This record gives sequence, structure tokens and C-alpha cells, in this order.
Amino acid sequence: MERWNTKNCCNMENKKIDAFLTEVIAVSQKHNLSIGHEDTHGEFIVQKFSQNNADWLMDATDETDDK
Repeated sequence: MERWNTKNCCNMENKKIDAFLTEVIAVSQKHNLSIGHEDTHGEFIVQKFSQNNADWLMDATDETDDK
């Protein structure tokens, strides 16, 4: 999927990130836990699995130099 790449200032596909995040979500489902984010303090939080959190994680910004 395409996501914003901060190094190139455009939407780009990065299959390495897609694969990584897909595995993180699979582990999350296995343990019925999600990684969320507390915006007001900048902390990550662990919650019961939520598809909304998984979708949000898949929308992560790409800050790698990978093309």
C-alpha cells in the first residue's frame, strides 16, 4: 500500500514496511492485544485487540530511505 514517505515527500509503496506491519498485526491478533497511542502524552499503550488500532498502525508514515 502507499503511505507517506517523509524522506521523499510523497506517497510511496514500501513492501518491507507492509510485511513488517502485517506480522505485527498477526502477533497482536494471536495475543488478542493491540498497540495504540496516547496522543496527549506521546506514549504507546497496549489494549485489547482492536481492528481500528490495526488499521491505524497500517497507516504509519514511512521514515526509511527504502524505495
